[in-house]
Amino acid sequence: MKNLRLIFVAGVLVLTSTSVYAVKAIDDGSKFGTGEDSIRCLEQVSLLSSYYKIKAYDDAYNSFKIIYDECPQAAGRNLYSNGAFLIKYKMSQERDNAKKQELFKLLMESYEKRIQYFGNDKKYPESYIRGRQAIDYIECSGDPNMLSVVLPWLEFSVEDRGSASEAGVVDYYFRMLEKQYQTDTEKYKESFINKFIKIERLLEGSIVLGGEKTRDAYITTRNNIHSIFIKSGAADCKTLDGVFASKVDESADNVVDLTSIIRLYKRANCTESDVYFKASAMAHKLNPTSETAAGCGYQAVKKEEYAQALDFFNEALNLLEPGTENDTIRYDYQYVIAGILMTQGKYADAKAAALKAIQYNPNEGAPYIALAQMYVDPKHNPYPDDKILSKTVYWAAVDKLEKAKSVDPDCVERAQALINQFVKYYPTKEDVFFKPELKVGETFHIGGWINESVRCRD
Repeated sequence: MKNLRLIFVAGVLVLTSTSVYAVKAIDDGSKFGTGEDSIRCLEQVSLLSSYYKIKAYDDAYNSFKIIYDECPQAAGRNLYSNGAFLIKYKMSQERDNAKKQELFKLLMESYEKRIQYFGNDKKYPESYIRGRQAIDYIECSGDPNMLSVVLPWLEFSVEDRGSASEAGVVDYYFRMLEKQYQTDTEKYKESFINKFIKIERLLEGSIVLGGEKTRDAYITTRNNIHSIFIKSGAADCKTLDGVFASKVDESADNVVDLTSIIRLYKRANCTESDVYFKASAMAHKLNPTSETAAGCGYQAVKKEEYAQALDFFNEALNLLEPGTENDTIRYDYQYVIAGILMTQGKYADAKAAALKAIQYNPNEGAPYIALAQMYVDPKHNPYPDDKILSKTVYWAAVDKLEKAKSVDPDCVERAQALINQFVKYYPTKEDVFFKPELKVGETFHIGGWINESVRCRD
C-alpha cells in the first residue's frame, strides 16, 4: 500500500515548490484547498480510488475520512456513494456498540453532506439520495421508531422520481406504508389503498422504462408489494376489483401484467371474482399456463359448466412443472376436481380424485371430510336393499373424520360435529346380532364404490 502513496507523491512533488500556504478546502469552500493541503487532498483522492478498486477497504476508509473531513467536494458524488459502502463495512467489522453508533451517525451525516454539495445533481438529485439514506437507516439503525424518520424521506423520493425510483426504494416505501397502516387501520386505510394503487401504476412505468437490466427487479418488487397488500388485511375482493377491473382491459395483450393480477387474486382468495376470471381467460389465450387454466376452470365451475371445468383443471395439472415443490398446487387442483365430480354424482371418480389430493398433501383434512360425506349419501349407498348393512357406511365415514382430525387441527371442530351426527346411525347391537357377517371387533369389508374395510363396533 505504501508504494501507491510513493507513486502519487512522485507525480505531484513538482507542485510543492509553488505552494507556500496551506488551506483546507473545507475552510475556503474550494474543491481541493491550497498549498500542501491541496496536495494531500489530491493524494488521498487517488489513493481512495486505488484502494477501493483492489478492495482494500480499511485503507480506503482512511482515505475517505480524510477527504470527507478536509475536502468534501474533491472526489465528486462518488465519494459519498463509495463512502456509504465503506462506513457500513466498518460497522460490520465493529463489535463495540458505542463505536458502531458513531459510525452510523457518520453515515447519516454523509448523506446530509452529499445533499449539501451534490443535491442538485441532475442524475442523482436529493430525492435519489434520500431514498438511499432511508434504506440505510432502516437496515442499520435498529431504531424501533424509524417510521417517523424514514417514511417522509421515502415518500419524497418516490413522489419526486416516479417510475425512475429504484426498486428497493419503492419496496421499502410500501413496507413502511403498511407499518403505518397497522398502527391505525381505520385512520390510514383509505390512504394505504390509494397509495397502493398509485405505486402499482408507478411500477408499470418502471418495468417498461427500466429495460432488461432492472425489469426483473421491478417485477419482484411488484410481487412483494402484492403480497404485503394481501397480508395487510386491507385487500378485500371488492377493493381489488375497484383497482384492477380497468387494468385488465388495458393489459389485454400483456401476459406479464395479467399473470401478476391472477396471482394477486389467488393470494387474496378472490378466485370467484369476474375480474380474476377475465384476466385468466385473456392470459390463457396469450400463453396457456397452469395458473391461467385454473382461472378458466374456476369460472366454468361458477357457471356450472362442469365438463369444461374438469378439462381446464386437468390441463392445469398437466401444465405444472414436474417436482414436489408444486405438490401443494396439485393438491388444490385435485381437490377441486374431486368436488366437481362429487357435484356430478360420480362418487367413484370423486373418491379417486380425493385420494390423489391426499397423496399430494397428506396434512389436509378436507378430502377426508369430503369422503365421509360421500360415504353417507343414501343415494349412493352400496347396500340400498339392506337396512342393516347400509348403516356400516357410517363406520367408514367416522374413520375418515377421525383421520381428518389427526392430520389437520383446522378440521377438528367440523369433523367432530359430523362424528357426533354419524354415530347415531351406527348399526345397533341387535343389528349386529342378526348379521353373521358382522362380528364385533373384527373387520367388515364394505363393497361397491366405497371399497373399504372397517372394524365392527358394538
